[in-house]
Order: sequence, then C-alpha cells, then structure tokens
Amino acid sequence: MKKLRTVFGMYCVLALCLALPVLGRAHEENKTLSRIAVIGASMSDGFGVRVSTTLDDGKKISENVNLADLVKASCKNLSVVVANYTSSLYFINPARTAKSSALRALGTNAQEMPTCVLAVDWLFWNGYGITNVKGEKLSTDQERMELLDNALACLEPFCAANIPVVLGDFPDMHSAIGGGMIVAPMVPSVECLAALNARVMQWAQTKKNVCVVSLSKLTADLLQLKPIHAAGRQWDEKKLGPLLQKDRLHPTFAGTVTVLAATLDALDTRTDNAALKSFEIDPAVLREGFVAKLKSSAAKKNSDAPNEPPTNAPAVPEALPTPPPIHSPTSIP
Repeated sequence: MKKLRTVFGMYCVLALCLALPVLGRAHEENKTLSRIAVIGASMSDGFGVRVSTTLDDGKKISENVNLADLVKASCKNLSVVVANYTSSLYFINPARTAKSSALRALGTNAQEMPTCVLAVDWLFWNGYGITNVKGEKLSTDQERMELLDNALACLEPFCAANIPVVLGDFPDMHSAIGGGMIVAPMVPSVECLAALNARVMQWAQTKKNVCVVSLSKLTADLLQLKPIHAAGRQWDEKKLGPLLQKDRLHPTFAGTVTVLAATLDALDTRTDNAALKSFEIDPAVLREGFVAKLKSSAAKKNSDAPNEPPTNAPAVPEALPTPPPIHSPTSIP
C-alpha cells in the first residue's frame, strides 16, 4: 500500500510538472488579450459603418459600429477591456495625431497600459494625404517617408514594454480616387507605396513584438475579385455582400469583420494561436448581436420614458390662479 501511495504521488507530481507549462502559456495568452487598445484612422473609427433594424412598431433604428466595438463584441471573454483611440480626422495633422493617440493608448500608469495594440490603419495618413510632419503642405515622397518614420518612432514605447502590436501596411487606394473621399494629390505613387511598405517591413522585422497585417494584399485581392482567406475561412462578397463602401475607400460592416479576421491571423503569431480561438468572427453572428443590443436599448428607453396622460384626461390649465396671502397668527392684517 505504501509503495502504491508513493507511485501515485510521483504520478501526481509528474502530471503537475507537465501541466505547469500549459497553464503558464494559457495565463500569458489571457494576459495578452486582457486589455486591447485600438488606434487608427477612419476605417478603425467605423466611418460609414452602421447596423440597422426595424422594431415591431415599424420604427427604424441604427448605430455606428467601429473596430473597437467589433473587437469587444467578438471577444468570447467578457472581462476583456477594449479601449478606442481612433479618429476620422487623422488626416488633418497625421504627425500630431500619431503622437497623441499613441500616448493616450499607452496610458499614464501600469494599470492603464494595454496588453495588446491593434493599429491596423494607423499608418495610413502617415503616407497618404497632403500634410507633412510639420503640419504644412506636403510636396515630396521624402516627406511621406518622414511622416512614416515619425509614426514608427511613436510606437517605440510599446516595443520597449514588449506589448504586441498589430500594424497594418499601406494598401494601394488609387482606385478610390474620384470616389468622393480622396483626390489624386493625396495618393502616393506606386513606387512610393512600395518604398513605404518596404520601410514598414524593415522596421517590423527588428521588433519581436510587432506583427504586420497586409492590408496591401487584402485590398489587392479584393479589387481583383480574388478569394480572400483569413482566420481559416473564405470571405466571399457573393455571400457577405459588398466589402467596400461606395467611396471605394472604407470597408462595410462585413469588410471590417474581414479586416478583423486578418488582424487576428497576424496576432496569432504573438499569442501561440490563442487569438483566433478567443474571438467569434462570423459576420452574421456579430450583426445579430448588434441588432439584439439595438432592440434591447430601444425597449429600455421606452420603459424608462414617462407615461403619457390618457387622451380623455381633463385638460390642465396653463396657469393656476394665485391664492390669497396666508397670514401667520403674529402677522398684522
């Protein structure tokens, strides 16, 4: 019996030793995804992306959905904190916005510091646009490169803290010229785009915490009507509807979920394949979740509204007559 207990004890110790690395990795994975900061421009800010539904009384309601909303809605762990530091006005002064958004995302103390940063379109106006690093009119490709280097420098504090950063590269958006949002002077040449993306990859390869999501490939495949593969599934416009809005620049709801899927693919390389398992990325499921939230908010709003007086109630006079003065026993009439 004593020998049996000894063998059993040794077995338990061995099992614990084998389990500890797994538990440790699980803890690190959970930690990596516990506080997510989203920084970026209009795509991440949800420009033009709305979810709509019709209530039983025929009233139509809708709400804007940004990338941070999608990340929070898709995360299976409800305790995950998602902070949004995006701006649709990034293009006005990209150098200043890059610095301010990075500082806000970094936080002022260890408790506010993110455990993961999604910067999918954060670089866009640091290559596109007509404003240079000084906030003046941009005129050369060299100034575009200076904007990019300034933005990359703003990410150095995350690198120093070894915080995983998913960084999007520069897509070729020449096809969006004339779509109502960008004009030709805002768009870098094909040669300049290639140089910008080469600089992004060169920088990222020296940072063990940075992984790049290829918006350039995703956009090229989309515009060439090629199948888009991300997060283990195919994203098909025939099934999901258009992935780009009419401006040919911003993604639709389904398009933003597609970008999120590609982002999670990249993040998987920094979380031992934990990212994809931690998120629900079916567009139909996510849309239904937002619709349910919309209906719930509308129902709560109706229940909180004051009751309307019955239509046959007597009318209330606009003003009551002033009552005569009331004198106290000590007053003199």
